[in-house]
Amino acid sequence: MNAEPPLWRIIRDSLEAALAAGEYPAGTPLPSEAKLAARFGCAIGTVRRAVDELVAARVLVRRQGRGTFVPDIDAMARLRRDDADRTAFYFFHIHPEDGRRVLPDTELLEFRGAVPCPAWAAPHLGLAAGTPMVFARNLQRIGASPVVLDDLWLPKVLFPGLDRAAFAGRDGTVYGLYQRRFGHSVIRTDERLRAVAAPAPVAGPLGLEPGAPVLRIQRVAIAIGDRPVELRISHADTRRHEYFNTLA
Repeated sequence: MNAEPPLWRIIRDSLEAALAAGEYPAGTPLPSEAKLAARFGCAIGTVRRAVDELVAARVLVRRQGRGTFVPDIDAMARLRRDDADRTAFYFFHIHPEDGRRVLPDTELLEFRGAVPCPAWAAPHLGLAAGTPMVFARNLQRIGASPVVLDDLWLPKVLFPGLDRAAFAGRDGTVYGLYQRRFGHSVIRTDERLRAVAAPAPVAGPLGLEPGAPVLRIQRVAIAIGDRPVELRISHADTRRHEYFNTLA
């Protein structure tokens, strides 16, 4: 017979479900610990343990003297960039080899609003092959140099109405668009890296000869509720750039 989970875990799961359902939009504060304790009929310390878990998982963020908030991905990125915070580039890891941290300029090369999910991609998103997907291809430049070619696969059911104009005209990052318009707050990414020979469709946009060595990065973006919302295949030219990531 399985033991009942501790109350703090039940509260954590309940809060995470509420966040996934959009009960607390990006940038808004969570109710105070006292109000949450009254809502769940428990001690404040029990609520605090649950909230601590969500803060540690980056689902929530604490602001000293102001309370606990649902993070706004783009707002946090701007603040961190201005403060030169070490986590400013939490989702972008390609940097010049001289150590500078520079955010790229992005050009949308291709957008398709309804394509079948390839069989190789389906398991990474927990989908069946052929499931309708949104596909986008971005070229990212640092300075004048093309550095990263991104192919993004998004489950269409999670992004109703997303079209080329909305994707290309977003105000902020792709993950900020996912959060504000569709309620999917990306809290982590799972990545796999390996060196490969660039196929011709990759080499061309990056200004390389077919077969040149590139870094292939496979990323699955996970939103609140442990839901995969994006599969991204990136190819990076690392002749003058390198992959850099701080783990904390």
